[in-house]
Amino acid sequence: MRILTRYAAEEFTPENISAMLRTQPLWGDISATHVTCTPVGAGLVSSTYRLELTYAQPSAAAPSSLIAKVSSASEASRQFAVSTGGYQREVLFYRRLAGIARTRTPRCYFAEITDDLAGFVVLLEDMAPTETVDQLSGCTVEQADLALGQAAALHAPSWQHPALHAETWLPLEQVWRQLAEPIPRITQTWLDRFGAYLTPEQIETVVRLGEAVPRWLGTVTELRSLWHGDFRVDNMIFNGQNGSTPVAILDWQVVSAGPGIADVSYFLGSSLRGEDRIEHERTLVAEYHRRLTSYGVTDYSWDRCWLEYRAHALCGLMASVPVALSIQRTERGDAMYGAMAARAADQVIANESYAALQQL
Repeated sequence: MRILTRYAAEEFTPENISAMLRTQPLWGDISATHVTCTPVGAGLVSSTYRLELTYAQPSAAAPSSLIAKVSSASEASRQFAVSTGGYQREVLFYRRLAGIARTRTPRCYFAEITDDLAGFVVLLEDMAPTETVDQLSGCTVEQADLALGQAAALHAPSWQHPALHAETWLPLEQVWRQLAEPIPRITQTWLDRFGAYLTPEQIETVVRLGEAVPRWLGTVTELRSLWHGDFRVDNMIFNGQNGSTPVAILDWQVVSAGPGIADVSYFLGSSLRGEDRIEHERTLVAEYHRRLTSYGVTDYSWDRCWLEYRAHALCGLMASVPVALSIQRTERGDAMYGAMAARAADQVIANESYAALQQL
Protein backbone atom coordinates (compact mmCIF):
# COMPACT_ATOMS: atom_id res chain seq x y z
CA MET A 1 0.00 0.00 0.00
CA ARG A 2 1.40 3.34 -1.06
CA ILE A 3 0.32 6.15 1.27
CA LEU A 4 2.95 8.83 0.75
CA THR A 5 4.36 10.02 -2.57
CA ARG A 6 7.36 12.21 -1.78
CA TYR A 7 8.35 10.84 1.63
CA ALA A 8 8.93 14.30 3.07
CA ALA A 9 7.88 16.01 6.29
CA GLU A 10 5.14 17.99 4.54
CA GLU A 11 3.28 14.73 3.96
CA PHE A 12 2.93 13.95 7.66
CA THR A 13 -0.66 15.09 7.72
CA PRO A 14 -3.26 13.74 10.15
CA GLU A 15 -4.89 11.85 7.28
CA ASN A 16 -1.66 10.17 6.17
CA ILE A 17 -0.53 9.30 9.69
CA SER A 18 -3.97 7.86 10.42
CA ALA A 19 -3.78 5.70 7.30
CA MET A 20 -0.35 4.38 8.26
CA LEU A 21 -1.35 3.56 11.85
CA ARG A 22 -4.52 1.81 10.68
CA THR A 23 -2.31 -0.89 9.18
CA GLN A 24 -1.62 -2.03 12.75
CA PRO A 25 -3.87 -4.69 14.31
CA LEU A 26 -6.57 -3.21 16.58
CA TRP A 27 -6.01 0.32 15.24
CA GLY A 28 -8.28 0.04 12.24
CA ASP A 29 -10.43 3.02 13.24
CA ILE A 30 -7.74 5.29 14.69
CA SER A 31 -8.00 8.94 13.62
CA ALA A 32 -5.30 11.56 14.21
CA THR A 33 -6.57 15.14 14.18
CA HIS A 34 -3.31 17.06 14.62
CA VAL A 35 0.38 16.32 13.95
CA THR A 36 3.33 18.43 15.10
CA CYS A 37 6.53 17.59 13.19
CA THR A 38 9.95 18.48 14.67
CA PRO A 39 13.37 17.53 13.20
CA VAL A 40 15.52 15.37 15.50
CA GLY A 41 18.96 13.82 15.18
CA ALA A 42 21.79 14.59 12.78
CA GLY A 43 21.55 11.79 10.25
CA LEU A 44 23.70 12.10 7.13
CA VAL A 45 21.80 9.67 4.89
CA SER A 46 18.21 10.09 6.15
CA SER A 47 16.06 12.73 7.80
CA THR A 48 14.35 12.04 11.13
CA TYR A 49 11.40 13.76 12.81
CA ARG A 50 9.41 13.50 16.03
CA LEU A 51 5.67 13.50 15.39
CA GLU A 52 3.45 14.56 18.30
CA LEU A 53 -0.10 13.35 17.77
CA THR A 54 -3.60 14.28 18.85
CA TYR A 55 -6.47 11.85 18.23
CA ALA A 56 -10.21 12.28 17.77
CA GLN A 57 -10.76 9.60 20.42
CA PRO A 58 -7.97 9.31 23.02
CA SER A 59 -6.61 5.78 23.37
CA ALA A 60 -4.16 4.42 25.90
CA ALA A 61 -2.81 2.04 23.27
CA ALA A 62 -2.14 4.68 20.61
CA PRO A 63 1.26 6.44 20.78
CA SER A 64 1.21 10.14 21.64
CA SER A 65 4.41 10.57 19.65
CA LEU A 66 6.34 8.72 16.94
CA ILE A 67 9.71 8.90 15.27
CA ALA A 68 9.47 9.17 11.48
CA LYS A 69 12.48 8.44 9.30
CA VAL A 70 12.48 9.39 5.61
CA SER A 71 14.87 9.86 2.70
CA SER A 72 17.49 12.59 2.91
CA ALA A 73 16.84 15.92 1.20
CA SER A 74 20.43 15.72 -0.11
CA GLU A 75 20.67 14.27 -3.59
CA ALA A 76 24.17 12.92 -2.92
CA SER A 77 23.10 11.16 0.27
CA ARG A 78 19.96 9.80 -1.39
CA GLN A 79 21.89 8.40 -4.34
CA PHE A 80 24.43 6.81 -1.98
CA ALA A 81 21.55 5.11 -0.13
CA VAL A 82 20.12 3.85 -3.42
CA SER A 83 23.47 2.47 -4.57
CA THR A 84 23.90 0.51 -1.33
CA GLY A 85 20.23 -0.45 -0.98
CA GLY A 86 20.22 1.38 2.35
CA TYR A 87 16.61 2.48 2.46
CA GLN A 88 15.41 -0.92 1.26
CA ARG A 89 17.51 -2.68 3.90
CA GLU A 90 15.98 -0.65 6.72
CA VAL A 91 12.41 -1.24 5.53
CA LEU A 92 12.94 -4.97 5.02
CA PHE A 93 14.77 -5.39 8.31
CA TYR A 94 11.77 -4.07 10.21
CA ARG A 95 9.31 -6.02 8.07
CA ARG A 96 11.08 -9.39 8.00
CA LEU A 97 14.09 -9.71 10.31
CA ALA A 98 13.59 -7.72 13.51
CA GLY A 99 11.82 -10.69 15.08
CA ILE A 100 14.76 -13.03 14.55
CA ALA A 101 17.17 -11.14 16.78
CA ARG A 102 16.81 -10.42 20.49
CA THR A 103 18.30 -6.98 20.07
CA ARG A 104 16.24 -4.14 21.53
CA THR A 105 15.11 -1.94 18.68
CA PRO A 106 12.24 0.56 18.51
CA ARG A 107 8.95 -1.05 17.56
CA CYS A 108 8.09 -0.32 13.92
CA TYR A 109 4.49 0.71 13.18
CA PHE A 110 4.83 1.24 9.43
CA ALA A 111 7.50 0.78 6.74
CA GLU A 112 7.20 1.60 3.05
CA ILE A 113 9.55 2.21 0.11
CA THR A 114 9.17 3.41 -3.47
CA ASP A 115 9.80 1.17 -6.46
CA ASP A 116 13.00 3.06 -7.33
CA LEU A 117 14.30 2.50 -3.75
CA ALA A 118 15.01 6.24 -3.39
CA GLY A 119 12.11 7.12 -1.12
CA PHE A 120 11.12 5.45 2.14
CA VAL A 121 9.40 6.03 5.44
CA VAL A 122 9.41 4.13 8.72
CA LEU A 123 7.30 5.06 11.73
CA LEU A 124 9.02 3.98 14.93
CA GLU A 125 8.36 3.86 18.63
CA ASP A 126 9.46 7.08 20.35
CA MET A 127 11.68 5.96 23.23
CA ALA A 128 12.10 9.45 24.75
CA PRO A 129 13.30 10.56 27.14
CA THR A 130 16.66 9.04 26.29
CA GLU A 131 20.36 9.71 26.63
CA THR A 132 22.56 9.89 23.55
CA VAL A 133 26.34 9.74 23.30
CA ASP A 134 28.23 12.06 20.99
CA GLN A 135 30.26 10.05 18.50
CA LEU A 136 33.04 12.61 18.78
CA SER A 137 33.46 12.27 22.54
CA GLY A 138 32.96 8.49 22.68
CA CYS A 139 31.23 6.25 25.20
CA THR A 140 32.13 4.85 28.61
CA VAL A 141 33.24 1.28 29.27
CA GLU A 142 29.87 0.58 30.90
CA GLN A 143 28.02 1.80 27.82
CA ALA A 144 30.31 -0.26 25.61
CA ASP A 145 29.46 -3.38 27.60
CA LEU A 146 25.73 -2.67 27.19
CA ALA A 147 26.20 -2.18 23.45
CA LEU A 148 28.14 -5.42 23.02
CA GLY A 149 25.40 -7.25 24.89
CA GLN A 150 23.09 -6.08 22.10
CA ALA A 151 25.62 -7.20 19.48
CA ALA A 152 25.55 -10.72 20.94
CA ALA A 153 21.73 -10.57 20.99
CA LEU A 154 21.84 -9.79 17.26
CA HIS A 155 24.50 -12.26 16.19
CA ALA A 156 23.77 -15.38 18.23
CA PRO A 157 20.02 -15.85 17.52
CA SER A 158 20.65 -15.30 13.81
CA TRP A 159 23.70 -17.61 13.71
CA GLN A 160 23.33 -19.79 10.58
CA HIS A 161 19.64 -18.85 10.44
CA PRO A 162 17.84 -19.95 7.22
CA ALA A 163 16.73 -16.35 6.60
CA LEU A 164 20.33 -15.38 5.87
CA HIS A 165 20.06 -17.37 2.65
CA ALA A 166 16.36 -16.85 1.96
CA GLU A 167 16.52 -13.04 1.90
CA THR A 168 18.25 -12.46 -1.42
CA TRP A 169 18.76 -8.72 -0.72
CA LEU A 170 20.68 -9.41 2.49
CA PRO A 171 24.24 -10.26 1.34
CA LEU A 172 26.33 -7.09 1.17
CA GLU A 173 29.40 -8.46 -0.61
CA GLN A 174 28.75 -6.48 -3.79
CA VAL A 175 28.17 -3.28 -1.83
CA TRP A 176 31.39 -3.74 0.11
CA ARG A 177 33.21 -4.28 -3.17
CA GLN A 178 31.67 -1.09 -4.51
CA LEU A 179 32.87 0.77 -1.41
CA ALA A 180 36.26 -0.83 -0.80
CA GLU A 181 37.72 -1.50 -4.25
CA PRO A 182 38.18 2.23 -5.04
CA ILE A 183 40.13 2.80 -1.80
CA PRO A 184 43.59 2.66 -3.46
CA ARG A 185 42.47 5.38 -5.90
CA ILE A 186 40.73 7.65 -3.40
CA THR A 187 43.08 7.43 -0.43
CA GLN A 188 45.00 10.58 -1.32
CA THR A 189 41.77 12.52 -1.89
CA TRP A 190 40.57 11.34 1.50
CA LEU A 191 43.85 12.33 3.15
CA ASP A 192 43.70 15.78 1.57
CA ARG A 193 40.40 16.30 3.38
CA PHE A 194 40.90 14.36 6.62
CA GLY A 195 44.66 14.04 7.05
CA ALA A 196 44.74 16.97 9.48
CA TYR A 197 42.84 14.82 11.99
CA LEU A 198 45.58 12.13 11.97
CA THR A 199 49.11 11.64 13.24
CA PRO A 200 51.87 10.54 10.85
CA GLU A 201 51.61 6.94 12.12
CA GLN A 202 47.84 6.95 11.61
CA ILE A 203 48.29 8.33 8.10
CA GLU A 204 50.73 5.53 7.29
CA THR A 205 48.12 3.03 8.49
CA VAL A 206 45.51 4.53 6.16
CA VAL A 207 47.93 4.48 3.23
CA ARG A 208 48.42 0.71 3.73
CA LEU A 209 44.67 0.08 3.59
CA GLY A 210 44.43 -0.23 -0.18
CA GLU A 211 46.74 -3.23 -0.40
CA ALA A 212 44.59 -5.08 2.18
CA VAL A 213 41.29 -4.61 0.33
CA PRO A 214 41.26 -7.84 -1.74
CA ARG A 215 42.04 -10.12 1.19
CA TRP A 216 39.62 -8.32 3.53
CA LEU A 217 36.79 -8.60 0.99
CA GLY A 218 37.37 -12.34 0.97
CA THR A 219 36.58 -12.51 4.69
CA VAL A 220 33.09 -10.96 4.54
CA THR A 221 31.37 -13.46 2.23
CA GLU A 222 30.33 -16.04 4.84
CA LEU A 223 26.60 -15.76 5.64
CA ARG A 224 27.18 -16.43 9.33
CA SER A 225 24.88 -14.08 11.21
CA LEU A 226 23.10 -10.77 10.91
CA TRP A 227 25.63 -7.94 10.74
CA HIS A 228 24.46 -4.44 11.65
CA GLY A 229 27.26 -2.82 9.66
CA ASP A 230 27.23 0.63 11.29
CA PHE A 231 27.33 -0.38 14.94
CA ARG A 232 28.43 2.79 16.74
CA VAL A 233 27.10 5.10 19.44
CA ASP A 234 25.51 7.56 16.99
CA ASN A 235 23.13 4.71 16.17
CA MET A 236 22.21 3.88 19.77
CA ILE A 237 20.19 5.40 22.56
CA PHE A 238 20.78 4.82 26.25
CA ASN A 239 18.42 4.90 29.24
CA GLY A 240 15.40 5.15 27.00
CA GLN A 241 11.85 5.51 28.28
CA ASN A 242 12.94 7.01 31.61
CA GLY A 243 15.64 4.39 32.08
CA SER A 244 13.48 1.31 31.51
CA THR A 245 15.39 0.53 28.30
CA PRO A 246 19.14 0.57 29.07
CA VAL A 247 20.15 0.60 25.38
CA ALA A 248 18.45 0.30 21.99
CA ILE A 249 19.96 -0.06 18.53
CA LEU A 250 18.90 2.16 15.63
CA ASP A 251 19.64 2.61 11.91
CA TRP A 252 19.50 -0.66 9.98
CA GLN A 253 20.47 0.73 6.57
CA VAL A 254 23.62 -1.38 6.27
CA VAL A 255 22.25 -4.59 7.81
CA SER A 256 23.50 -7.69 6.02
CA ALA A 257 24.67 -11.24 6.57
CA GLY A 258 28.31 -11.74 7.43
CA PRO A 259 30.86 -12.00 10.25
CA GLY A 260 29.11 -10.34 13.18
CA ILE A 261 32.40 -9.94 15.04
CA ALA A 262 33.06 -7.05 12.64
CA ASP A 263 30.36 -5.09 14.51
CA VAL A 264 32.37 -5.56 17.71
CA SER A 265 35.62 -4.43 16.12
CA TYR A 266 33.98 -1.45 14.46
CA PHE A 267 32.19 -0.41 17.64
CA LEU A 268 35.18 -0.54 19.98
CA GLY A 269 37.39 1.19 17.43
CA SER A 270 34.95 3.96 16.55
CA SER A 271 33.05 4.57 19.77
CA LEU A 272 35.15 3.72 22.83
CA ARG A 273 37.58 6.33 24.04
CA GLY A 274 41.13 5.40 23.10
CA GLU A 275 42.55 5.01 26.58
CA ASP A 276 39.56 2.89 27.63
CA ARG A 277 39.88 0.66 24.58
CA ILE A 278 43.53 -0.02 25.38
CA GLU A 279 42.70 -1.01 28.97
CA HIS A 280 39.40 -2.88 28.52
CA GLU A 281 39.33 -4.11 24.92
CA ARG A 282 40.20 -7.77 25.50
CA THR A 283 37.88 -8.07 28.51
CA LEU A 284 34.96 -6.59 26.58
CA VAL A 285 35.50 -8.92 23.62
CA ALA A 286 35.80 -11.91 25.95
CA GLU A 287 32.47 -10.99 27.56
CA TYR A 288 30.89 -10.70 24.10
CA HIS A 289 32.17 -14.20 23.30
CA ARG A 290 30.81 -15.54 26.60
CA ARG A 291 27.41 -14.11 25.71
CA LEU A 292 27.48 -15.83 22.33
CA THR A 293 28.06 -19.18 24.02
CA SER A 294 25.30 -18.47 26.55
CA TYR A 295 22.90 -18.12 23.61
CA GLY A 296 24.01 -21.52 22.34
CA VAL A 297 26.75 -20.75 19.79
CA THR A 298 29.18 -23.66 20.09
CA ASP A 299 31.21 -23.60 16.87
CA TYR A 300 33.17 -20.40 17.49
CA SER A 301 36.24 -20.63 19.70
CA TRP A 302 37.65 -17.78 21.74
CA ASP A 303 40.93 -17.92 19.78
CA ARG A 304 39.06 -17.54 16.49
CA CYS A 305 36.91 -14.75 17.89
CA TRP A 306 39.92 -12.77 19.08
CA LEU A 307 41.82 -13.26 15.80
CA GLU A 308 38.83 -12.08 13.78
CA TYR A 309 38.29 -9.16 16.13
CA ARG A 310 41.86 -8.02 15.52
CA ALA A 311 41.62 -8.40 11.73
CA HIS A 312 38.26 -6.64 11.50
CA ALA A 313 39.59 -3.57 13.25
CA LEU A 314 40.18 -2.64 9.60
CA CYS A 315 36.39 -2.23 9.22
CA GLY A 316 36.52 1.26 10.68
CA LEU A 317 38.80 2.43 7.89
CA MET A 318 37.21 0.29 5.17
CA ALA A 319 33.92 2.05 5.89
CA SER A 320 34.93 5.59 6.80
CA VAL A 321 37.30 6.26 3.90
CA PRO A 322 34.84 5.67 1.01
CA VAL A 323 31.63 6.67 2.85
CA ALA A 324 32.99 10.02 4.02
CA LEU A 325 33.59 11.00 0.39
CA SER A 326 30.19 9.78 -0.82
CA ILE A 327 27.60 11.66 1.25
CA GLN A 328 26.59 15.22 1.96
CA ARG A 329 29.47 17.16 3.51
CA THR A 330 28.90 18.85 6.87
CA GLU A 331 31.27 20.30 9.45
CA ARG A 332 30.18 17.79 12.08
CA GLY A 333 30.36 14.96 9.56
CA ASP A 334 33.97 15.77 8.70
CA ALA A 335 34.93 16.00 12.37
CA MET A 336 33.12 12.73 13.11
CA TYR A 337 34.74 10.77 10.27
CA GLY A 338 38.13 12.25 11.12
CA ALA A 339 37.81 11.19 14.77
CA MET A 340 36.53 7.74 13.84
CA ALA A 341 39.41 7.20 11.42
CA ALA A 342 41.97 8.27 14.01
CA ARG A 343 40.54 5.87 16.59
CA ALA A 344 40.30 3.05 14.04
CA ALA A 345 43.90 3.57 12.94
CA ASP A 346 45.07 3.37 16.55
CA GLN A 347 43.06 0.16 16.98
CA VAL A 348 44.63 -1.31 13.82
CA ILE A 349 48.12 -0.43 15.03
CA ALA A 350 47.59 -1.82 18.54
CA ASN A 351 46.08 -5.08 17.29
CA GLU A 352 48.50 -5.62 14.41
CA SER A 353 45.43 -5.99 12.22
CA TYR A 354 47.24 -6.27 8.91
CA ALA A 355 49.14 -9.29 10.27
CA ALA A 356 45.96 -10.77 11.76
CA LEU A 357 44.19 -10.44 8.40
CA GLN A 358 46.86 -12.62 6.78
CA GLN A 359 45.90 -15.43 9.20
CA LEU A 360 42.22 -15.52 8.22
